[in-house]
Amino acid sequence: MEQYRGIKFDVNVIDTIFPNFPEQKDLITWGRKLCELGCIPTYPDPIDHDRTCSAGNLSIRSDDHFIITAAGSHLGKLSDTDFVEVLDVDVDAQLITAAGMLEPSSETMLHGEIYTFRKDIRVIFHGHNDLILKYADTLGLRSTKKHYPYGSVKLLQSVIHILNESVDFIVMKKHGFISLGKTCQEAGNLVIKVLSKIEKEIS
Repeated sequence: MEQYRGIKFDVNVIDTIFPNFPEQKDLITWGRKLCELGCIPTYPDPIDHDRTCSAGNLSIRSDDHFIITAAGSHLGKLSDTDFVEVLDVDVDAQLITAAGMLEPSSETMLHGEIYTFRKDIRVIFHGHNDLILKYADTLGLRSTKKHYPYGSVKLLQSVIHILNESVDFIVMKKHGFISLGKTCQEAGNLVIKVLSKIEKEIS
């Protein structure tokens, strides 16, 4: 997995408050579950070596905005202060307009483009699991054709290129996966379903 080096876009912060949405509780719960499922690798913070961060990110749509986990947060130990409200995503300018005390996840542009493209989707889970990458072709999972760096415009373009109304689970080549749903339960259960299929293949 590519080493994390921070976000790759500019952030325009219009309000330094912690977002407060009821749906954050569901994201906190599923962050812990995804860690237990082996889908959220952890690593030492590249700046503060006493702090542990994790790969992956979670978001949920709220009206025309969405909340997303903060950059460098530990998805297995989320609290209400680990979220950022995203008000606008300008991919061309690589600029995120947000409200919050922290930087939004490195994949915020990707989440924003998916929400724009799929009006029916309210929840996005992005995680990392080596077995899902290994068995993607065997299970017939929709996958991007090439590997692109995390947080890049090319990565989000490769995802949008293969995304359609019937695709709710996408594997990003040599990177990770995205699970989509109308609820956290739907997106999470889809991950569990894929992992269960892999278990059957292995056994």
